[in-house]
Amino acid sequence: MLSSGLLVTSIAFGRPPGPNDLPASVYLHPQQMVTVSPGRRLNLYCIGEGSPTVLFDSGLGDGTLSWRSVQGVVAKMTRACSYDRANYFYSDTVERNATAQASVDDLLALVDSAHLGNRIILVGHSRGGLNARLFVYEHLNRLAGLVLVDPTITQRLVPASTPDYVRQYESYLARGQQLRGCYEAAANRELREDSPDPMHCLDELDPQSTGEEKALAEAVRHMETRPIFQATLFSERQHLFYPIDDRGDSTDGALIAQHRHSMGDLPFVVIAADWFKSASFKGQPSREQASFLRWNMAQMRELTSESNRGQLVIAASRHYVQQERPDLVVDAIQQVLNQARGVERGAVESP
Repeated sequence: MLSSGLLVTSIAFGRPPGPNDLPASVYLHPQQMVTVSPGRRLNLYCIGEGSPTVLFDSGLGDGTLSWRSVQGVVAKMTRACSYDRANYFYSDTVERNATAQASVDDLLALVDSAHLGNRIILVGHSRGGLNARLFVYEHLNRLAGLVLVDPTITQRLVPASTPDYVRQYESYLARGQQLRGCYEAAANRELREDSPDPMHCLDELDPQSTGEEKALAEAVRHMETRPIFQATLFSERQHLFYPIDDRGDSTDGALIAQHRHSMGDLPFVVIAADWFKSASFKGQPSREQASFLRWNMAQMRELTSESNRGQLVIAASRHYVQQERPDLVVDAIQQVLNQARGVERGAVESP
């Protein structure tokens, strides 16, 4: 859920694969298990050759599968890697607060342990976009470029400065209670991939799917029933949005505010999703939705200005731009890759 209360569309499991989608069989088992701390590993999936390496970080509750429509195309340009964060899918489990700092520390260890290079191009979607920003602020010297795909922007939530504060705060609480309920259902073994899911804890399975696509959807849903998966989803969401101080910052919001600084000349593209121009959006946006989109676009423009080479692309798409408009994500990565390699190319164009 975004700070406005808009529902984020989930990955389409079981859908017919697109022309550039990697095969379902890739995601039915772990790939390379990389040690990031004593006794703990992350699942890493790399294809292609070349440098700098492009490394993808995913949104809340997502992993390598989130980049299925993009990674194979990027692998024709350079080495392209995706991974599962701790406690998600095939990565090992760890008991901890699922903060952006924990993810960034793991990410740095992953880059070094897997020998992905001294400088990488980081691509982050949604929650992974916020992780990527913190990584840049803390480890700018390790970045050759950055692409953010509709990244999460935290919002300070205080009565004095937040319009309609009570409603927004209650919305946060309600969504948190729903995710806590999912965790409790999983812990009590009441959450099953083959049973009704009235709380909508699991990604939906397309009833038309067949063969490997159905097997993939069922495998993912099964992994989502694990208590540690649901606990981590709840923890990540709370640290993103729940206010913890008198300024109204969340844990992750405070980290961003503390570490934020210029990115200098880093090649940088922000892709902002204009939900209401998406072909799949029907009807007219509500006043609340339109207000949120204006605020979010302003935040994206401000974010883009942090690099002297920052560019903003407005995508006629919902939140999962890498599924709905994978061409835009590939073009942005190509642009940043060319800049990182010192190759001249025209600017990225919005549709």
